[in-house]
Amino acid sequence: MLTENEFIETYLKPLCRSKGSLSLSDDAAILTPSPNQDLIISKDILIADHHFFASDDPDDIAYKALAVNLSDIAAKGATPKSVMLGMAFPNAPEPSWAKAFCRGLEETMEQYGICLLGGDTTGTKGPLFLSVTIFGEVESGKMVKRSGAKAGDHIYVSGTLGDAALGYQLRKKLIDGTKLGLSDEENKSLIKRYLRPTPRCELATLLKDTASSAMDLSDGVIADLEKLSNASNIGAKINWHEIPVSKAAMKLFSSDPNLKNQCLGWGDDYEILATIPPENSETFLNSAKTLGLEVTQIGECNTSENGIIYLNSSGEEVSLKGQNFHHF
Repeated sequence: MLTENEFIETYLKPLCRSKGSLSLSDDAAILTPSPNQDLIISKDILIADHHFFASDDPDDIAYKALAVNLSDIAAKGATPKSVMLGMAFPNAPEPSWAKAFCRGLEETMEQYGICLLGGDTTGTKGPLFLSVTIFGEVESGKMVKRSGAKAGDHIYVSGTLGDAALGYQLRKKLIDGTKLGLSDEENKSLIKRYLRPTPRCELATLLKDTASSAMDLSDGVIADLEKLSNASNIGAKINWHEIPVSKAAMKLFSSDPNLKNQCLGWGDDYEILATIPPENSETFLNSAKTLGLEVTQIGECNTSENGIIYLNSSGEEVSLKGQNFHHF
C-alpha cells in the first residue's frame, strides 16, 4: 500500500510537467490564457461501480476520467489545455494500480495534448471517487453554447449512439452477446465503447465555425435534446429511425424492440449533439467527412410551442416517456 505522499511524489508529480503546475510544490497552480482567448472550464465526477467498474483496468479508468471531460471541451468548440484531478480512495492504492492508472493518465494527456496542473487526494468510506476539472481555450466570444439554436436549424449527432449502454450490459453480463448473434470482435467493440469513449476533439474547430449550439451526449440523446431545447427555447422534430447505431448494436436491437429506446436514453456515448444553420450544413457535412468523422442529421429545430416530437419511419409519433436518463 502507498501513503498519500508516496502516491503523489512517485506517480502524480512526474506528470505535472507544465510550468504552471509548480511541480506540485504549492497549494495552487498558475494558468494564464493565451492572448484573445477565453478560458473554458468544465468538471465531471466519476464514481466506481456507477460510471465505471471498480475492477476495470486502472489505465481504462484514467482514460475515461479524462475523455469525458475532453468531450465537454470539444462540444464548446474549444481546445483542451490542462486538467486538475481530485481522487478519494476507499483504501490506499497498491503500487501496481497507481503505476497503471498514471500510465493511463500520461498516455491520454499525450494523445490529446493536455497537462496535469495539480489536484487533491484523500480517503473515503465510499467507493473510489474521481473528479476532473478541465481547462480549454477558444477565441474570445466564440464558445459554442447550448442556447444558440434557432427554428430551422438542422440537428446532427456524431458517431453512433447506444453502444456504451450495450457495452455496460455486456460487461455486467445482463445480456449475452454471443447468444444474440454478436461475434467476439463486436462484443469487445461495444464493451470498449463503454470503457473508452472517444471525445470528438477533431470536431471542435468545425463546431466553432458552423454550429449555432452544441453539447456532448453524456446523459443520452433524449435527455440532452431536452436540455438543449430548454436552453435555446426551441422545439424539434426528430426522426427516431435516423438515429445512427452501429451494426453490432443493430443486431441486439433487432432482438428486443424496446432495447433501442432504453439504450439511447441511457447515455455515456460522449458523442456530439449540434444544431447547424441550413446555410452551414453542407460545409459541416463535407468538413466532417474530410476529418473522417461520421455525422448524421436526425431532425430539425422548430418553434418551442411544438416541443420535441419523435417520429418513426412511417411519420407516426413515437412515445419515449420514461426513457430519458436522470442522475437522481
